[in-house]
Parts: sequence; C-alpha cells; structure tokens
Amino acid sequence: MTTPPPIVHFIGAGPGASDLITERGGDLLRRADLVVYAGSLVNPDHLTRCPSGCTLLDSAKMDLGEQVDAMSEAALNGKLVVRLHTGDPSMYGAIAEQIEGLAERGITPVIVPGVSSVFAAAAALKAELTYPGVSQSLILTRTPGRTPMPSGESVEAFARTGATLAFYLSMGNASDLMEQLRQAGLPDDTPAAIVYRASWPEERILRGTIATMGRQAEESGIGRQALILVGKALDAHGNRSKLYDRSFSHGYRNNLPGEQYAGNCAIYAFTEKGLARAGELAAALDHADIFTTRPAGAHFGASVVASEELDSRLEHNWRRYTAHIFIGATGIAVRKIAPLLRDKTTDPAVVSCTESGSHLISLVSGHLGGANRLCRRLARITGGQAVVSTATDSRGIPSFDETAAQHRARILNPDAVKELNAALLDGSPILLSAPAAIAALWENAPNVRTGAPATRQPGEHLVVWGSRLDPASIPPRTLLIDEAAFVLGIGCKKDTPASTLCAALRDLLQRHGLAPQQIASIATCDLKADEPAILALAEEHGLPLSVFERDRLAAIDTPTPSSTVQEKIGIPSVAEAAAILASGGHVAVPKTKYEGITLSLASIPHGSRAAAPACGRITVVGLGSGSPAHITPEVSDAIRRCDIVAGYTKYLDFIRDEIAGKQLIQNGMLGEVARCRDALAAAAEGKEVCMVCSGDPGVLAMAGLLYELRDNEPPFAEVVIRVLPGITAASLAAARLGAPLQNGYHLISLSDLLVPTEEVRRNLAHTVHTALPAVLYNPAGRKRRHLMEEAVARFTEARGAETLCAIVRHAGRPQESAWIGTLAEFPCDRVDMSSLILIGGPRTRRSGDTLYEARGYQEKYLEKE
Repeated sequence: MTTPPPIVHFIGAGPGASDLITERGGDLLRRADLVVYAGSLVNPDHLTRCPSGCTLLDSAKMDLGEQVDAMSEAALNGKLVVRLHTGDPSMYGAIAEQIEGLAERGITPVIVPGVSSVFAAAAALKAELTYPGVSQSLILTRTPGRTPMPSGESVEAFARTGATLAFYLSMGNASDLMEQLRQAGLPDDTPAAIVYRASWPEERILRGTIATMGRQAEESGIGRQALILVGKALDAHGNRSKLYDRSFSHGYRNNLPGEQYAGNCAIYAFTEKGLARAGELAAALDHADIFTTRPAGAHFGASVVASEELDSRLEHNWRRYTAHIFIGATGIAVRKIAPLLRDKTTDPAVVSCTESGSHLISLVSGHLGGANRLCRRLARITGGQAVVSTATDSRGIPSFDETAAQHRARILNPDAVKELNAALLDGSPILLSAPAAIAALWENAPNVRTGAPATRQPGEHLVVWGSRLDPASIPPRTLLIDEAAFVLGIGCKKDTPASTLCAALRDLLQRHGLAPQQIASIATCDLKADEPAILALAEEHGLPLSVFERDRLAAIDTPTPSSTVQEKIGIPSVAEAAAILASGGHVAVPKTKYEGITLSLASIPHGSRAAAPACGRITVVGLGSGSPAHITPEVSDAIRRCDIVAGYTKYLDFIRDEIAGKQLIQNGMLGEVARCRDALAAAAEGKEVCMVCSGDPGVLAMAGLLYELRDNEPPFAEVVIRVLPGITAASLAAARLGAPLQNGYHLISLSDLLVPTEEVRRNLAHTVHTALPAVLYNPAGRKRRHLMEEAVARFTEARGAETLCAIVRHAGRPQESAWIGTLAEFPCDRVDMSSLILIGGPRTRRSGDTLYEARGYQEKYLEKE
C-alpha cells in the first residue's frame, strides 16, 4: 500500500467577514495541526475555528524560507497544514514561490479558492461590474510600486479598453492614478469608488469620479487594505441583459420559431457516454423518455431494455412518441427505423446525435414532423452543429409545410407540398391568400404575391391559408392549409359550471400558445353527451361535438391512463382517448387537470378529415352595410374558412371576390326558409357553412330562423350554430347623424309580412309614450306604406309636431344620404325599403346637420361650474 504524499492546503479566507470563507476551507481549519496565516489581513475570527493544540504562525513576521521550513516540517511529519491567505490565494498571494519551495521538499499543494476582495467590493457598491452595453470586461491590476509592472501592462493601456478597472495595492498612488486615467482619455465624470476593508465591520465606501477621487482619497486617511474601482458600469442603469430577455433563447429557454418543438421525445442510448448525453437532452426537453441497453440507465431515470428487445420496443414506441432521438452512429438509427417508415405526413421526427453532441442530423420528417426544428433545438442544448439538408432550409426560404407545422396548422392536401415548395425554389409565380402575419413571411420572395383566390392569374400556383375545402375538389397547383388542427377531448364531473369549463379551456390554450380557432372539434364519451357545460362550450365556439361509446374509448392506448376514471366509469381515459379517436392522430397536449375537469388536445394528421364529425356547423355572420370597412376580421375569417356560403343574392354581391370558387346557397327575397333549410342540410352532412346577413345577423335576420328550424326539424338537431355580430343599420345611421341614441332606444320593424299588423301596432303604441328615441326598420315598400304613415301620425300626436326626426337611406354605403327635420316636415314620399327612420325624444338636440341626445351632464355637473 503506497503512502499518500505530504500536502499543504492553501486556503483563501475571503475578503474579511468570517462567514465568507468556503465550507471546505472552514472544515480544514477545524482539523488543522498547523496554520500559517497572513497576519492582520486575515480576520482573527477565522482562527477560532482551529482546534485546541493547533499551532498558529503569523506570516507577517516570517520570510519565505521560514514559512516553507515550518510548513514542510509539519507536513513531512504527517500533520494537516493550512496556509491561510486573505481573499483568494491566486490574486497577489505570492503562493507560486511557496509552492516551488514545497515542491523541492516533495510536498504537494492543494488550493482552496476564496472570495476575492474585488467581488466583496462590488457587493458593497451594489454594482454589476459587467453591465450590458457598457462594459463586458473586468481588468484586475495594480499600480507599480516596489514591484514593477511588466512591459505592456500600463494604466493607459487598460483605460483605453473601456473595461471596468479594479486596482489592488494602489491607495498610496490614488491621486497619480486618477490623473493617469484622465490623461489616457477617460472623461472626468467617469465613475470611481474606493472600498476599504470590504465586508469587515469597519468597511468604508467612497464614491466619486476620476476628477474628484484623488482628493477624496487623500482626505480619507485610508492607506492600505482598500480597492479602487473605475468604470462606467459603476453607475450604469436602464439596459437589460440578454440572459433573461423573453426573446433570448438558449438550450433551456428557447423562443426561436425555427427551434420550437412541443412534442414528446423518445431518446435511445447504447453506451455510457451516450447515456450521459441522453440525460442532458432529456433535462432540457419538456417531454422526453430515455431508453437504453446499458444497466446504468436506471441512474438517469431511463428504461433499461435488453439488446434483443430493442427493435420491438422501438416498434411499440413508434406511434406513441412524436420524435425519436438516437445517440450514436447515424447508421444505427437508419437501420432501426427503416422497417417502420410509412409516409412523411404521419412518420414521427427522427434525429441522430453524436455521442459528443457535436453534430445533430435531421433524418426523417424534417418539416411536417418538426425534425429540423428539433435538430436545431438539440444543437443549441449541446453546443453542436445542426445538419439540415432540406432544400428550402438550405437556401433560407420558408417552406409552406414547415410554416404550417411551426404555426401548428394542418395541410389538407399534402401531396401538393412538393410542387409548391419547388415553385418557391425555381421562381414560379405563386398567389398566396393568407392572414397578413403569415403572408409577411414571404414579403421578400419576388415570385410570391398576396391576394384573394379570385385574383388568380393563368399559370399561377395557389396557396390558401385557412381553407376547409374538401381536398377532392381542389384545383391543380393549389395547396390548402387549415388553422384548425386539434381536437379537444373533455372529461368532467356532472353539472360542472359552463364558466368553469370555459376558464379551463382558456388556460389550456394560453399555456400552450394556441388560439380558439385552432380547435376543429370537441370530443367526449357517451355519458357526457348531454352535459350542459360541454354543449355550451361547443355552442359558444361553434364547434362540432363527437361522442364515443365507452367500449371504443377503452380500446385506445393513451399516454396517461387514470385508475380513478377506470374505477368510476369503467374505462382508463376520456379526454385523451376521445381526442385520439376523433382526430385520428397523436396526443399533442396530455390530459391537464382542473377542478372536476380534464382536457387534452390531439393533433389531426395532415391530409385527414378525421376532425369533421357527422354534423358540421353554421356560422351566421353580419356584413354590416356590406362595405369592406364594416366587416369585422372575425367575420372575414369565418367566410374565408368555410366550405359553403349561403345568403340573399344581393348580400352575396358585396363579397363576390372573397367567395370566388366556393359552393354557394343563394336565392332572392322570400326565399329565407328554403335558404336556411339548405344551409342546415349541408351542415348536417359535415360541411362548414357561413350564412351571410346584412347588418347584424341577430337583428331581423337569419339567426333566429336557423335556431327555430333546428329546434323543430329533427334532421338538423345536432347542427351547431354560431353567431358573429355585425354593425346593424341603427348604429350606422346613428353614426351618420351624430349621437342620437345616447340614452337607449326602441328598435321596431314596420314590416307585417311575417309579424301580424296588430302586433306591430301594439309595439308602436307602447313606444310612442316613452322618452326613448325610436328606430324604425323596414318602414315602407312600394305597396306597403300604411304602417309608416300611421307611425308618423302616432309619434306626432304623442310627442308633438316639433319632435326632431331623420331619414337615413343606404346607411353605411357609398350612396348614403340623410334628411333631418321635424315630424311636421316629415317627407313620407322619400321613404323606401332602403330607408331607416329615427324619431327623436325629449332629449334630442339638433346642431346643424347633427342630431344628438343630451345625457344629463349639463344639469348634474356643468351648471354647477
């Protein structure tokens, strides 16, 4: 048995405070037989740690030879020897010469670092010495004294770097030092500070500039044990570091679109080194499991698989994970996955990583599967190089399939991807119909222009983002991308409040950076088919609902089965299993628990229509006046995404350019019932239908009729109806006139084609005696004018002939016109079906061509001023 060599431990005592020594250093002091300490520079409290019988020697009274002799003798006699320096031994500690002397006697040094006084001084100043945008370097130096400075190490040279400067052992030259810094070009207002005995009870701090610090140093009386700091970083503020910036990405917090991967990963390692690399990757990824043939895998939380069983485990994992990462030779990965590959739209991502992490290679499903993004993310974790070979990536051009995958959208006809990406590369003309944020990605591509599909020119390729057309009817050279790419699976307790379920969904989407329009449908089990909260959620978002029998759900292999659900309803999963069944794809967001609720999202495979249940939906939209400026973005989006557009022919004329190429259900006046039935029938077959109305769809329009037909005609009972608001004519007319409806108003239709005449008269009779203005819709036709004339007479009798009133024709349209006057002057002959009549109340005022209502501010506030 060999005898260990004798050792001397060099320990940094830190800047002064006894509790700033390291635990290792403190432990050595508690066991020491001999301590040689740096005199008064070391806080005597450190020595109280030493055991009884320990020899303490003050090095201030000893020369080098005496120190080496004392330490050598004790170490060679098997004693535990400590050489205790102030601060950190490596800074002006003269340990090199001691180490050399000890080495001549066969003694090995062991160095325990300490906290340098420069860092204690920075702490006392509450300063960051490397401040972003100001200084990213720190120079530790001194001024020349009895020990000269080597050639090239001068105050002037260091000052010109712009770094923060820390001067040790320089208090005796403080005034000269400040002048040298000024002569080197530093401005007079450059911050400077002196910290005396940092962290000691008698610590003192002087702050100033290089123009004042020399005088301050002389007046302070400080002679030794002080550090001088100079630099703009001492007084910097306002800038932010990149480290914690939301937009800054690194291996563990990555916000770069080209490096986002949200799926679950299986990592395979075959060697000890590969296992360590797998552990590093798994720690940085959100959802990753390690599989290894090495017995040591248990230490990394890995599943240990026998070598002969690896192929069967990989086959079992193939569809359960969205990505597979192989640590080792690329050839191993290629051979293992070859029998499992089927189609680029469904194959998971596969990445090969060298054991060193120096190269990450995207092998399979680079775009749609996200292997390229995963590869780049892994490279950022390991510090290696991502190897991506797809043509568009190599040339720095965003491809259509990669962009769809990044935005978690779904490609309806993936067979067209190759042709469209080729057109991007060879410069063929492409028309892109997409939201502005998406279209902007290709704004620098000279062969890509944006516009509506109706503007397509001969020979142009077409990409439509947001379409839900049947892929079977797609024209040649066209690529369709749908934002709705997920199925929401729901399980919940009986009588869960609808508000609680809605809040849970909002939270789930926010957590994962998704929007409501990215959900294509909802799915649950048969026990929840009539759950009010689920039905309300489907109604609110206009989403079809799929319901599955429990035996079908029980057969689905889910990522996170539940013993509690199994016990209560006899199946291991509701939310995940229903989402998988309805989508035909993978779980994208595993079940997330809320109060009495579980939610999960499954992604719909590219090219699949699996998300469309037996019934589709109708979205009823308002066009306002029909002017593009009066159509909300939400309505435009619904029109763009639907399969079929239904509406009164004249209303469809407002949006012909936007609906070119779509299937239409249209007819004329008095065709409302047939139009709504046809729309409901199309929705019942699984189509997405958009019912177009003028103004607001809930005001004298089609929304009510659709609900009525759905409630009364069984074939339409399962159709989901969603209503999107529009700007009603009353609002458009009021804006044209000024502010005539400030205190509320009555809205009455004078048409008696559907509502009995006597009912209209009763509405008028109750209205005329109130103080509210009245807005009269459908006032007169060519053969129907009696109720309009009767209404004017009733209001004149009840409110007086001088009551202000107005007529607005074609409200909100280019041919809009208005008449303002009194009931005594009312021109009945100017009124037609394009007119809207406004009858004022007692608070209605006229100011030129403007009508407004007094709110009451004059009486309550203004008259008191």
